[in-house]
Amino acid sequence: MQSPTETLALVLRTLAADDLKDAWDRAFVLLGSLGLRRCDSEAEPAWLLVQHGQHRVRLAADQPVAPEVRELLAPALELALARSDEVEQHQRTRERLELLYHASFEGILVHVNGVVIDVNQRLAEILRAPREELLGPKTMSNHVAPEDLSGVMQRLREEYEGAYVITGVRKDGTRFRAELLSKQGRLGEQPVRIAAVRDVTERERTWTLLRESEARLQDLVDTIFDLTVLSRDGIVVEARGDLEKILGYTRAEVVGRPLLEFVAPSAVPEARKVVSEQLTGAYQSTIISAAGELVPFEIVGVNSTLDGKPTRVAGLRDLRDARRRESERRKLEQQLERAQRLNSLGVLAGGIAHDFNNLLVGILGNADLLLSTTTDPETRELLEPIVDCAQKAAGLTSQMLAYAGRGSFGEPVPIELNELFRELGTLISASLSKKATLTLELEAGSVVLGDRTTLTQVFLNLLTNASDALDGTAGTIRVRSRRLEQPDSRWDDALGSTVGAGDWIQIQVEDNGVGMDRATQARAFEPFFTTKRKGNGLGLAACLGIVSAHGGALRVESALGKGTCFWLLLPASDRAAKPSTHPVVAGASSCRVLIVDDEAIVRTQLRRSLELRGFSVLEAENGRAGLALMERGGIDLAIVDMTMDDIDGADIVREARRRAWTLPIVLTSGYVDAATERRLEPGSFQAFLRKPYGIAELLEVVRHARPGAMPTH
Repeated sequence: MQSPTETLALVLRTLAADDLKDAWDRAFVLLGSLGLRRCDSEAEPAWLLVQHGQHRVRLAADQPVAPEVRELLAPALELALARSDEVEQHQRTRERLELLYHASFEGILVHVNGVVIDVNQRLAEILRAPREELLGPKTMSNHVAPEDLSGVMQRLREEYEGAYVITGVRKDGTRFRAELLSKQGRLGEQPVRIAAVRDVTERERTWTLLRESEARLQDLVDTIFDLTVLSRDGIVVEARGDLEKILGYTRAEVVGRPLLEFVAPSAVPEARKVVSEQLTGAYQSTIISAAGELVPFEIVGVNSTLDGKPTRVAGLRDLRDARRRESERRKLEQQLERAQRLNSLGVLAGGIAHDFNNLLVGILGNADLLLSTTTDPETRELLEPIVDCAQKAAGLTSQMLAYAGRGSFGEPVPIELNELFRELGTLISASLSKKATLTLELEAGSVVLGDRTTLTQVFLNLLTNASDALDGTAGTIRVRSRRLEQPDSRWDDALGSTVGAGDWIQIQVEDNGVGMDRATQARAFEPFFTTKRKGNGLGLAACLGIVSAHGGALRVESALGKGTCFWLLLPASDRAAKPSTHPVVAGASSCRVLIVDDEAIVRTQLRRSLELRGFSVLEAENGRAGLALMERGGIDLAIVDMTMDDIDGADIVREARRRAWTLPIVLTSGYVDAATERRLEPGSFQAFLRKPYGIAELLEVVRHARPGAMPTH
């Protein structure tokens, strides 16, 4: 039988075993041999109570026990309880770690120099491979994309600690984006590397979409705005866009400076209010460029954040081009308005001219007839003022038609300016002030394409105005010309036709007279506007209409006290100008003339004028009657009015030529619109007689167009 001391020694050895539960069970059996048993009831007296932490042992004695047993047993049991508590804590820690290890949302990999010694279940799920296949030296090469493998191994060698992103490869070969967080650790005494692996494919895709969205948004902002400025507390923190091209500043010159330093003084109060009150929306302001230019901008401001801090974002749109386009649009509108006004006046002038000129034909023609048939001084004294007034009235009508762009009729011809001004020598001398000195500086080969009569009117009007501008004092009038192909930008604001690159003759008529202020220049070409005491205000208006009808342009430059310069641009001609000649007037001889006009007074006057000079005359009261008489034949010449109610003169000419009638035709009218003129083929008629006309003009046109020009029908 063992002694109590031997039994206690055996209890202590038993409690030192690894399996603590089994050890305590055997220890309590051994203590029973000493008369001690475990008692947890508080009602029974305890022989020995030992406690450590949450663990305690309460022993009751069923028989007397030697005191030395208590002294030896108490510290042994306390030490065993402490060991049990420590083992339980370690067990709980291992369980928690195991739980975290296997229940982690991230894959966990433990390796030594690239040789994997442990992985958790989550990593096996991420890589879609059994855990045992992920152990060993080939895990890295099998599951890291080839393009990223060298970088991963480099980090291992450098014992890098931190996060980075690679492309992982699953067992089935599919790829995914993986974020690795690598740390250095120890497993017992052995150094190890621990890597947490997270599948960030969706996050990377989201980030990619976000970056694409941000890029699209930035592209949209860059498209809408020329510049984007970010500011905080009124200080520029970022500037985007072609800052240097638009304003001449570099980014470094702008960032860090107050916004208001770049705002024009006149715009500072509004800009300060917008910035200080953080107002949102659009407004306009003016920015000072690096070169000192005041640049207009439309600014749209919003309040946002940058790096988590409140930031004001302003989109700036350069308004220079927009305002330039707006100016051009207004200019085009003004030109359109002017063209519409011109067209309206042309329609009005045409209606007036048709009736008024028919009346003037009767007045002027009959007055001429009476003058040619009477020698009574008193009668001639009464008739001559009638002829004179009728001719002046015809001149006013002619000027109105010229302003409307209908001052000429027929094909343009080459006109050599040097020759034209030589021919005008006498008229110019009579028109200019005796104190005016005229200087001609006409470039050789200055040949324009146009109508000689109406261009003569233009130059005489301009020279007369220049002479009047001298206001009775000595002065110089200079006329210059030169050929050019590309008109400069000043012609963009010219009146008349739109001009561009081509073959042009530029003509200047310049004086050093009194000049004009801006208000007068703006109205200089308006009909019936004049600054002269005597004048009807149609001179410059007629010049504009004539130049426009030639496809040219006209502009004026003037300043009070410094004189005036009128600039003309007319189409140039490569053809040589033919010397001015007058048709040879043949002797009067009898021929049969058909008059087609729906105005009885005109037919009567024409018939009388022609019959008195030996012509045989037939009358047709409208176009259809005229065609019927032409078809009967026996007519040597037809004088046809352009404007009639049933068939106009252009239709009669076209029908006659369609039927191959070679009858010479003279067209007559006080006004011909552009549409009617376009319907006439060149050479389809022999002459044009503008109403009103005198007997001499009538006879000259008739003799020019009578048989000999074409065979009779």
